[in-house]
Amino acid sequence: MNTLFSFILVLGLLIFVHELGHFIFAKLFGVRVLKFSLGFGPRLFGRVVGETEYVVSAFPLGGFVKMFGENPDEQQASAEDRQRSFAYKTVWQRFLIVLAGPIFNLAFAVVLFFGVFTFVGVPTSVDTTRVGRVNVDSPAELAGLQTDDVILRINSR
Repeated sequence: MNTLFSFILVLGLLIFVHELGHFIFAKLFGVRVLKFSLGFGPRLFGRVVGETEYVVSAFPLGGFVKMFGENPDEQQASAEDRQRSFAYKTVWQRFLIVLAGPIFNLAFAVVLFFGVFTFVGVPTSVDTTRVGRVNVDSPAELAGLQTDDVILRINSR
């Protein structure tokens, strides 16, 4: 159960970061975001803030950012709505909105590694032949090895 919870938590964090990239760039370019959803299927809970509905859904295996102008039926918009429509943004703006999700995931990985290496440190290679532990009645114990012995040679090498 702990493994399942950890999996859902980590996957949810990755999905959130990914969708946040799409969301931020959509807002940056003035696209009306209709829904920001973590998960699919039936809505568990959510709220509307401004023009965007923020939702957590039942199946945590994905998410989406629904923008005005993505669907073909929304592409015949009035001049006023065209300014806020994904379909009427320039190609490079649409490209950046779509690319922002994977870029945010990549940046998140870099930030995580940077944080781990900053606070935990870079692992150092330990090249030693020091015996850590000898099990009772093991061939190593029968041969006379003891904890903290250093092996210098094997078969005269």
